[in-house]
Amino acid sequence: MIDIALGEWCKDYDGYMLMKFTGTYDFQQCFLDGKLFFNTSDFFAECADSGRGDENEGKTFIINPNNQGYVSANIEQVDGTYMVVVRDYSNNLKDYVPGTIFDYSEAKNRNRKIISFYTAYLNIESQIVAPFPENIADEFGKFGILIIDRYEFYERVSTAIKKIVCCKEATMGFVEYQDLEEGINDWHPFRKDINKFGCQNEFRITFVNDNTDTYMLDIGCSLRDIATPIMANDVNKIKFVEGKLIYPEWSFLHDIYYKIQSAIGNRINKIKIKLNL
Repeated sequence: MIDIALGEWCKDYDGYMLMKFTGTYDFQQCFLDGKLFFNTSDFFAECADSGRGDENEGKTFIINPNNQGYVSANIEQVDGTYMVVVRDYSNNLKDYVPGTIFDYSEAKNRNRKIISFYTAYLNIESQIVAPFPENIADEFGKFGILIIDRYEFYERVSTAIKKIVCCKEATMGFVEYQDLEEGINDWHPFRKDINKFGCQNEFRITFVNDNTDTYMLDIGCSLRDIATPIMANDVNKIKFVEGKLIYPEWSFLHDIYYKIQSAIGNRINKIKIKLNL
């Protein structure tokens, strides 16, 4: 079975669960039906939402805007080809000239797809569930999915990704959070600014293919045997009781209510389209 172990940075916990949050009931049910939506790297870079947007998403390097040091990046011609050249003048201050480029993203990242999850950390020995962010519903979406069997989930996702045509650099793992250092910072899809995103506990799956479109990964089967729906406002009800992890039960009344809401919303949207509103 595939598994991704916690790193040394997680010293207070010895286990975890993955959770996926979304803004609509339909997207939640789509995920449970085995359809996983991957957005593009550029979407997150351009997104203005506080919980999802990250202007540094997809970057290859970043020069710290608040502490540039004596690093200078510019477009220069080298052997007849224009390219980004980064120079460090720390040992030659008299020749330092401020650069004109402060970050760079490789072209392949235009084709990068990403799906993100929240990591709920557990201390199984002490029977502790790590506190959840207070604004989790506002930042991530009020509809959640709790993945009960992550080992089987990883297996199914891995099998499905292997079937993608022109798929490269398929990777899953935890995002590492760090402070921006002085000058240039090497960046990649599993690195984020700790001061902006440290509370997100993100786990992500990413790959690169041959186009700039979003991607719907079809697992080929339902995930309802290894995952369960949950409302974001109920996450604090997840707890250990006598050695067992307890989570809120999803009532069929939830399905009835949100199916009606979804149907009404779709009907209103159709009316708006007809009336050109």
